[in-house]
Amino acid sequence: MKSLAKVFIALLLTVTIAFGSFNTRANSSPISYIDHNQVSSSDLQPQILPNQSIEIPMTITYKRIVEIANKTQCILKPIGAYNKSLEWPLGDIDSLRLVAERFNSDSFSFASNYQIDCGIGKEKRNLQFSTSLDTQGNKKINIGVINQNGNQPAKLTWDKMIDSSDKSLLNSPFGVNAFIRQKDQTSIWLFEVVEK
Repeated sequence: MKSLAKVFIALLLTVTIAFGSFNTRANSSPISYIDHNQVSSSDLQPQILPNQSIEIPMTITYKRIVEIANKTQCILKPIGAYNKSLEWPLGDIDSLRLVAERFNSDSFSFASNYQIDCGIGKEKRNLQFSTSLDTQGNKKINIGVINQNGNQPAKLTWDKMIDSSDKSLLNSPFGVNAFIRQKDQTSIWLFEVVEK
């Protein structure tokens, strides 16, 4: 009888986790202006290797995804933001992780300033990520490498965002790439941080 109870509890726990009854937002700030029935938790954090290419999942049910692939041995920490509409959706990003926020908003525009933290005694570098989708469906993306804390670097990067073309910058010894990709009906803003 005890083993049957253990099996029932394990099954109940598995079903509860599978259907998302637990709120696991470990690496994400909530998007406060979006109906949370349309937003998934940011638990998409698979382990990635520094030279591994990022593959987009085959079944996607959200219209918008913002992703950051941290292909470094360092932690990315948000230290500033500029929120024109909605709020920057991602928080800390551990080393060798892909973190994403999925949502169904018809428009948004925001930017964030991240610090690359490799530990005590290591020089810190900053990167800025900026994304936008206006009400006419125009997509934009931009990146910056301003080594300054606070909200201003995010705002400056947002101000210089003009198009959807791929971007690549170097803030030695780190590189940052930005892409917008389409998978079926889903638009994906992908930022990739690598060690050069």
